Amino acid sequence: MTRWASQLKLAGKIAGIAALYVLAARGGLQLESISGFATLVWPPTGIALAALLLGGYQLWPGIFIGAVVANMLTGAPPLVAVGIGVGNTLEALLGTYLLLRLVDFRPAIERVQDAIGFVLFAAVFSPMVSATIGVTTLRLGGLVSSTGLADTWRAWWLGDAIGALVVAPPVLVWTARPVFPARRHLVEVATLTIAVVGLSLLSFQRPPGGVGGPLSRAYELFPFLIWAAIRFGTHGAVSTSFLVSVFAIWGTVTGHGPFIQPTLHASLFALQSFIGVTAATFLILGAATAERERATRELKVAHKIAAAANQAKAEFLAVMSHELRTPLNAIAGYAELLKLEVTGALNEKQTDAVARIQRNEQHLLGLIDDVLSFARAEAGTTKVEARPLPIGGELAALEPILHPLLVRKNLELVCEPGDSMLEVRADPLKLRQILLNIVGNAIKFTPNGGTIRLAAATRNENVVITVSDTGIGVPSDKLAQIFEPFFQVDSGTTREYQGVGLGLAIARDLARAMGGDIYFDSTEGRGSVVTVVLPRNGSE
Repeated sequence: MTRWASQLKLAGKIAGIAALYVLAARGGLQLESISGFATLVWPPTGIALAALLLGGYQLWPGIFIGAVVANMLTGAPPLVAVGIGVGNTLEALLGTYLLLRLVDFRPAIERVQDAIGFVLFAAVFSPMVSATIGVTTLRLGGLVSSTGLADTWRAWWLGDAIGALVVAPPVLVWTARPVFPARRHLVEVATLTIAVVGLSLLSFQRPPGGVGGPLSRAYELFPFLIWAAIRFGTHGAVSTSFLVSVFAIWGTVTGHGPFIQPTLHASLFALQSFIGVTAATFLILGAATAERERATRELKVAHKIAAAANQAKAEFLAVMSHELRTPLNAIAGYAELLKLEVTGALNEKQTDAVARIQRNEQHLLGLIDDVLSFARAEAGTTKVEARPLPIGGELAALEPILHPLLVRKNLELVCEPGDSMLEVRADPLKLRQILLNIVGNAIKFTPNGGTIRLAAATRNENVVITVSDTGIGVPSDKLAQIFEPFFQVDSGTTREYQGVGLGLAIARDLARAMGGDIYFDSTEGRGSVVTVVLPRNGSE
């Protein structure tokens, strides 16, 4: 687009805004005005705000021209019309600036901060600028007496505020994000619209007075406005609020409805409170609903992405585990052949070297298995086949497996299985892995000559297995992190205790997969107690 074409397009927009401003102003002044210029409902404020928020600051001349022309058509002297035009233009510019800079305003008004910012800056604060400049201009022009300044200022301010609250939000919301109801909601939308229109006619077109009083009749519409805001967010809230406001103004101007006072001037003042409360309340409620729905959608998307990432991670680690096991099996096989002296006798140093190879191969294989188990648990792909298991037998089976480790550190393993008939409902392989991880940790962190105690008992519908040790314990400030993956109390490259810090994380994930949980308590220097809670057989 050429420069001249761009400027011509901008001029067309400015002219269109000016024309629309004049038409809206003439309509607003028909309702009734104070001092001939301050009207109690001023729609051009909403048009001006929407124009700048959607089209940018460069459209301000359209507001100024429209305001000057509208006031001159009302009978204002040229200088007075210019002064009022300056106030109206500054009002729109200031409201737009405050919303964009302080609120980071988004025209779709789908956040609570947008709605509250609009009410405060566009409908409360910036209209004060227009009212102050306009009333001062009228006073300097001799068009309003000093005794009428307060009433004129109040009418001007409230009229602009109502215009901003009623007109701008529907224009902004439907222009910024034109969303139409899904087919499955058409019946609900039609029912809601008919209900709002019908009840508005009944509320604002019946004679003044009557049964129920003004407030009860006016606020009969609130349940339907709540319905619209909760079910259809900002779009529903601003649309129904606009409909109700139009019917309320129409009824009051024609002498009907709950706000009728001895004069139209007094009636419109009563009407303003209702419209202001209604528009502001349901604009915020609609924005809150839209914000909640957006957060829910984003959470679902994030959950799907995280689930896919976990699945991909589990698949990757499964492949890597297989690839790493292949060379490890070869290492283990050749080390075993050397140990069996298939290729010839070994001297003492060679035998020690082979033993070191085997120990480190087993350690690395254990680390790979831990990482793979954790990835499966995180991805939710761990399969659980629970069945009744005698807890005494499960605890007793640990000692033969752990015997070499216990002997190496001269540790005593005390088993107190409790009731011999006690059964837990669990997957045998998963339960064995949980207990081996926990007792293995106890062995690792218990100094030579210490004691590890296993016990089992019933608690309500659960079996409680406790593993206590006389080890080094965990500082109190690190207890909250104990189940975090890869967390180690003794961190750093020179740490004394080996491992990747997945034992307890894996154990808890497996316990939860079987309907239980794990708890940890410790005192630094005195040992730790790990409590495994699993369903008791027959508790279902």
